Amino acid sequence: MKRARVSVIMLILLLASMFTFAFSIQPVKASGTIYIRADGSIDPSTAPIMRDGDTYTFTNNIFDSIVVERNYILLDGAGYKLQGTGDTDSRGIDLSGRTNVSVKNIQIENFWHGVFLYSSFSNSVSDNNITNSWDGIALTFSFGTNISGNVISESGDYGIWVWGSDNSNIVRNSASANYAGIALDSSSSNDISGNIITANDWTGISLETSTSNSVSGNVVTNNGYGIIVWESSSYNTVSGNSFANNECGIRLEVAADNSFYHNCFTDNYAQFSVSFGYPNVWDDGYPSGGNYWSDYVARYPSAQELDDSGIWDTPYVLDENNKDNYPLMEPWTSLDIDPDTLNLKIKEKWITAYIQLPEGYNAADIDASTILLNGVIAPVLDSKYGFVTNSREYLVDHDGDGILERMVKFDRASLASWICQSVKMRHEVTLAITGELTDGTLFAATATIFVF
Repeated sequence: MKRARVSVIMLILLLASMFTFAFSIQPVKASGTIYIRADGSIDPSTAPIMRDGDTYTFTNNIFDSIVVERNYILLDGAGYKLQGTGDTDSRGIDLSGRTNVSVKNIQIENFWHGVFLYSSFSNSVSDNNITNSWDGIALTFSFGTNISGNVISESGDYGIWVWGSDNSNIVRNSASANYAGIALDSSSSNDISGNIITANDWTGISLETSTSNSVSGNVVTNNGYGIIVWESSSYNTVSGNSFANNECGIRLEVAADNSFYHNCFTDNYAQFSVSFGYPNVWDDGYPSGGNYWSDYVARYPSAQELDDSGIWDTPYVLDENNKDNYPLMEPWTSLDIDPDTLNLKIKEKWITAYIQLPEGYNAADIDASTILLNGVIAPVLDSKYGFVTNSREYLVDHDGDGILERMVKFDRASLASWICQSVKMRHEVTLAITGELTDGTLFAATATIFVF
């Protein structure tokens, strides 16, 4: 692998021909691949990593790969950069064969695999920013991995790729502008929840030959397919997700015996695509209900509400083997943004979100500390504000329908910065909120605002 080198040579002539001085200035950079050896030592010892017991912390940017050979350690990037050259099969951080290693807070750029795990157990990859790699995080034949809070973008293939791996948690990540956001292949019993998955070319989520996975509380917008379930995938549960403004909301190809309920399929160019002859379950029975379909009224203009239940009385038919028997009249979780038109030139303090939960749930149970806007912006939680501490201020009936909503405020400048950096077309912008109730129940919702 080529090493990135910066060398500055200055030739200073003093007193005409008497003295010549040459200076070579070398920033602190890794000299080849860095190893954290099984005995705990850092090789080479000059690498910009400081060891304190089992904690290894970056002290500067690193321009090569790191191979971890020791278990039960924390590798903390402290916000510094780990950058490669994009060589085939290069690995930013290689955790092959590792157990209980945590990797966090690193800006990882330009590797074939940003973080690579093979035959690994109970590791954690969290709160990293991974860009311009072929795969952001590659998880192969590894088990019990926690992948959380990462921002992964511009991968040539997958943001997060899980192959032959089980019992892992992929939660509260942001995956955008990749070929695919999150892809599972031949993997089982994984939890994909609370992720923001946007603007991926092929698909937001892919389940291939994978069984018994849970996909819940994700916001999946502006992708090719929202989700693809294919090639003999079965017994997966997809619930409480928002699939909005995708080319196709959901595609099922040679996939049967999966369950889909409490999802919102909103304004996708095509809501669904299913292969004939493979039955799946599309509701959670009555009165729990099925899914929200934004094209329902256009397809079934004569439908009526069923027994004041918030459920339509006419099934939503995908094909003769796939039918939502209890389609929802309103989204499972709804979101209202005020203002819904945002002038980026106006310097105001807040933008306000109102979150309404479905019947049977209480907005007072929303844990505000878990809420994220677009996967990266936390709400204002400073206790000096009454709208943070006083339930009479943050529990309101904003839309006047008799149901209380949870109000949270976000810093307007932070949202404006996100829009300028992340959204190329500023006219219509889809905002996404994810969060949890105090009992761990996940929710997700989207809203569209106009920006100029």
